[in-house]
Amino acid sequence: MSGNPVRANCARPHHCSADVRMEVMARSPLTRELAVDEHRELDRHLSAWSWGEGQPILLAGDEATGSYLVVSGRVRVTRDTIDGRGITVDLAAPGDVIGPLGTAPAEAVDSAWAMETTCALYLPADSLAEVVEEHPRLALALLRMQQDRLAQSRERDIGRTTRSVEQRVGAVLRRLDDKLGHRREDGSSLLQIRLRRDDIAGMAGTTLESASRAMSKMKRFGLIDSGREWVAIVDHAGLDELIDRG
Repeated sequence: MSGNPVRANCARPHHCSADVRMEVMARSPLTRELAVDEHRELDRHLSAWSWGEGQPILLAGDEATGSYLVVSGRVRVTRDTIDGRGITVDLAAPGDVIGPLGTAPAEAVDSAWAMETTCALYLPADSLAEVVEEHPRLALALLRMQQDRLAQSRERDIGRTTRSVEQRVGAVLRRLDDKLGHRREDGSSLLQIRLRRDDIAGMAGTTLESASRAMSKMKRFGLIDSGREWVAIVDHAGLDELIDRG
């Protein structure tokens, strides 16, 4: 495969219609369990913001006064290490929530950067407190998202000592496939995001060199195909077997 096959996203940097807002709330893990009238009620508290490629949405250490529900674009979430490096800990896509999941302002632990023109709906923390009180299903969804974030972080930490680099890299690719994979006629699945090797390394809790070696081996065995900033899953069953082997 030549070139980068990941299609450009159609961001809406200056306008976010009611239909678009309703659509993203209908598929977001935070709001998809709510009824349509609850989406409309929540929408009263939201405002649309946009960023150009490379611009920061959040910076670690700053006070975060709310959360962002991604409408269009892709977002790289990074964390600073003790030696001053920034590693990728997550990649957010439409429907994902970035920023602290709380009902009061809090210090941002991670930074978030627009990977392309990105639009997100901003929900102030104090408004979230009001909405949660009125809509118990949102409170439950909020709790689940907080638990998922903790579980993901714990899995990454435990995986460093209990799973091989190949398994950890494979798990990252499988999770991204679940969220961003586009099935093609030949059965392969293209990850619709410009994916750097150091993104994969950060999420897998390994070095760039180790992640690159693992991906080269997976490509050699026909599990994936890849090029500059793109990855496709070729053999889903084989990838699952690699990840889940004892």
